[in-house]
Amino acid sequence: MEALVRFLSEGPLAGDGELGPQVPDFEAFLEAHRSEILEAYARNLAALDSPISRDPTALRQALANAEQILDDVAETLRSGSIRVGDSHKIIAWEVGATRAASGVHPDESLRAASVWFQAVVTCLLERMPGDAESMRLLTLVVLGLERSITTRIRESSASYSSFLLDKVHEAQVEERRRIARELHDRLGHGLSVAHRQLELYDLHRANKPATATAKVETAQQAILETMQNLRAVTSELHPQEPLNSLEKALLYYLETVDMDEVDIRLRVSGDETWASPTVRDESFLILREAARNALSHGNPSKVLIRVDFAPHELRASVDDDGLGFTEGGGGRSDGVGLLSMQERAAIIGGTTTITSRPGHGTHVELYVPFSGLTA
Repeated sequence: MEALVRFLSEGPLAGDGELGPQVPDFEAFLEAHRSEILEAYARNLAALDSPISRDPTALRQALANAEQILDDVAETLRSGSIRVGDSHKIIAWEVGATRAASGVHPDESLRAASVWFQAVVTCLLERMPGDAESMRLLTLVVLGLERSITTRIRESSASYSSFLLDKVHEAQVEERRRIARELHDRLGHGLSVAHRQLELYDLHRANKPATATAKVETAQQAILETMQNLRAVTSELHPQEPLNSLEKALLYYLETVDMDEVDIRLRVSGDETWASPTVRDESFLILREAARNALSHGNPSKVLIRVDFAPHELRASVDDDGLGFTEGGGGRSDGVGLLSMQERAAIIGGTTTITSRPGHGTHVELYVPFSGLTA
């Protein structure tokens, strides 16, 4: 090994220059022991209890990567100078992304590279004769092996970092969407109610002071509710208390609407306790948004809200006989509300479908299966 170290640090192979005549038998020797080296690599990874050895996909990628490294070494021997093929980029990128997705720490990749290096060099040192020419070629192999491994590590590290950055970006986008839902559904509604009640106060205060006073009280209540929701939003965007009764929450909402010219009806059947508090809470926000859209944009004369609880599912709908709209033509709300309804349904494992035609009203349906849901 002292001769090998001297060749690596002082000999003519320390650079990338040409090395003179090749010895074909050396390349053949390396090819003949390819399977043996790969098997030793896999055994040593398993002996170290490497997470790469426990994951079939990761192990398959590691062995494929190792085979390409041997190809690089063979090309280095044929050319007489250090060579790394372009094929390393694809598999190295896949290795980095796969290990990032599986939570394999970069230290494990470095340890696997060390294990591979040792497997190749050990096999060659144990079987190669000790003459000067063999040592010279062994030095070339070691240098080619090192260059191929480090090049792949750099590519894998870039892939690993890119994967994690993408995940961070996805989390940030989802968090912004969640904040938009919470602000729209929990704060926007209360502010809209308060604003409408104050408008009605101005309308009635001259001729109907008692009615005007009631509108102010309703506005105050809506503002208090909004303040409570604001505290919930700022406390990790989660309600401080789960919804106890979907029916009562919907009834309270309808009381604040105060649209005497619209016939609004609510029908709730079944046992609410079959649904978890989370399902009841999210369902309320979805149905309230559907009703708000109908009243704000549909100009209906009738609105019917139905909620049916069963031991295995919740089915709910909001129907109106209003203006309707052309599906896919931009809808009739600000867009955030419709998207929020769909996202909230997905959170609880359900779906929201919206059907409408101009002049024939709108039908919004919510379906939530209870299988696998917990409170």
